[in-house]
Amino acid sequence: MRKDHRLLLLALVLAAAHQAVFITWTSDDSFISYRYAENWASGKGLVFNTGERVEGFSNFLWVAVLAFFRLLGISGLVASKLISFAASQILIILMFKKASAGDGRRFAAAAPALSLAFSASLAYFSMAGLESVFYTCLLFLAVVLNGQYEQKPAPGSFYALCAVLLAVSLTRPEGIMFFGLSAAYHFIKKIAFKKGIRLKSMLAGWAGAAAVMAIFFFLRVQNYSEILPNTFFAKPRGTFAEGTGSPLFSNFGGAFFTGSFLMLVLVAAVAVPSFLKKHPYPLLIVAGQIFFMSYAGDWMALGRFFFPVLPIVLDLCFELLRPRENFKPNTAAARVLKLLPSALFVIFAAFNLAQTSAALKNADVYPYLVMESSRLAEIGKYLKREFPAGTLIATRRQGAIPYYSGMNSVDLLGLTDRTVARNIYHAAEIANPDGLNADYILGRRPGVIILFSSTSRNDGLPYDKSRPRDRLLSFELLIYMRAIESGYSLRETLPVGKDEKALFLSLNPSQPSSF
Repeated sequence: MRKDHRLLLLALVLAAAHQAVFITWTSDDSFISYRYAENWASGKGLVFNTGERVEGFSNFLWVAVLAFFRLLGISGLVASKLISFAASQILIILMFKKASAGDGRRFAAAAPALSLAFSASLAYFSMAGLESVFYTCLLFLAVVLNGQYEQKPAPGSFYALCAVLLAVSLTRPEGIMFFGLSAAYHFIKKIAFKKGIRLKSMLAGWAGAAAVMAIFFFLRVQNYSEILPNTFFAKPRGTFAEGTGSPLFSNFGGAFFTGSFLMLVLVAAVAVPSFLKKHPYPLLIVAGQIFFMSYAGDWMALGRFFFPVLPIVLDLCFELLRPRENFKPNTAAARVLKLLPSALFVIFAAFNLAQTSAALKNADVYPYLVMESSRLAEIGKYLKREFPAGTLIATRRQGAIPYYSGMNSVDLLGLTDRTVARNIYHAAEIANPDGLNADYILGRRPGVIILFSSTSRNDGLPYDKSRPRDRLLSFELLIYMRAIESGYSLRETLPVGKDEKALFLSLNPSQPSSF
């Protein structure tokens, strides 16, 4: 075995070992996709609640893949982890091969792949059940295919690129942006610089992908009466911005230890015109994701919305730090530059191992307790055991609890509820939108309302451990007060994590049971 292939094997093994640390972790959000996929596969339709047509997911192709595996008898939980693990290994191989094509030296070729093997984001999202690694692999594959096409333009390679970008577009809503950016990039190159295949062939590739997207949007409108997913309305701009920060700042902050600090390195590329000229396409993809992160996304720890471009950023950073011909060997500048890739590798690995350690140490503290959702799964099983199957529940955590309970659910955050989502989206135009949503939710008379009080949040009221309701978020406190006025009683208060409790309000309180 060649020495460089041994480094690739090492990267694959290290990544697998890192992922094994998170093998029991499943993101609460993943169970939303599982529920849609399993309802679809069982013939109930692409729905969250039976009889309610609401597109409460934003990863169609991922849900479709999980539904296919469910038809084969493989649960979404198992399938999502297997697919993501395979995608992570493919991603590392792609990174290695791309770097090897540009530099024959062993460490220079293996550095991006070895670095990614230490990524806490890759380790977690490979096991979390989300579409993140699948999507990231597709996006990096598009960059690789684009490079191959630009080196040797041919209709076949261009159509392959269009097909991958179509898959990207069907996996995440913002993926359509990358298809549009890619089309504009190649159209401009063809018109302005006469580079690429015939324009007629380009238009054929774009038209084929556009036809598939048109069918997708048509079916979406037919099924949900909306051209956009419900999550667009439930998560208006700035929904997840922390404090007074912008969404971009929040997204970068959540991903700092796992890779967003690399943007500081990449900014240095502005000072190297030849670098910009050599890598316009991957830089365009990174710029597109940053634009998206400045509008929306999620500040979730481990950088869910920075991760899709992390492999591209890693690859570009190591490319930027490669020794240049204009540096004479054995000079001080050449020796310093030679050390920089190793330094970047060590810093990245150290930061990410520290993030992994923090996640494991704080598994039962928000936000990690919803990233490792075993306690929420226990609540779902508790509901299934203690309440009739037809009970309607209401809660803001729409993953493991509805999934394991098997019950229809009213979403306090509106992700899977159209009325709540529209009130959130039009909050600036509505008098007292929280009150309107509280009245709507209570008007549906859920059999159980589950609220969460926590000491690990910076918002809400001062915490009194003897009064868990005093640490509810403002909207949940409003629900609590109005529910009590409407005849609900506090049935039980149960621990969820180190600093969080679940409050169960019921119309028919009974003797508290074990949990």
